[in-house]
Amino acid sequence: MQEVLNVEGSNIIFLYYQDIESLCGANMVSVKVLLFAIFREKYGIKETELEFDGTLNGFLKALGEKISPKLVEDIYDQESKHIKSNLIVMVNGRNVKDIKGELKFNNGDTVAIFPPVAGG
Repeated sequence: MQEVLNVEGSNIIFLYYQDIESLCGANMVSVKVLLFAIFREKYGIKETELEFDGTLNGFLKALGEKISPKLVEDIYDQESKHIKSNLIVMVNGRNVKDIKGELKFNNGDTVAIFPPVAGG
């Protein structure tokens, strides 16, 4: 939120604390992302770092911008608003399917993305 104050022909903009934090990146987290198997081959990346706001939406946006929007399509179901059920996505060794509530990321987390696995 901001207010504009006109003082003798000059505009002075007041930014509130919340806006200043977001402008300065105070709420940003940095996570390591590891891709495995077919994802590693398809996107040519084994490991990368992402910076974003700590939310799932922020993660997906940063992932799409840094690697490929197609990777986001490969792992996220837009209809259900969840990671696709046939994948394994782990945050610090914990499957995101086991995390109750809203998925939040912390600075220094490691996210591992595994493609569907078939066997017999």
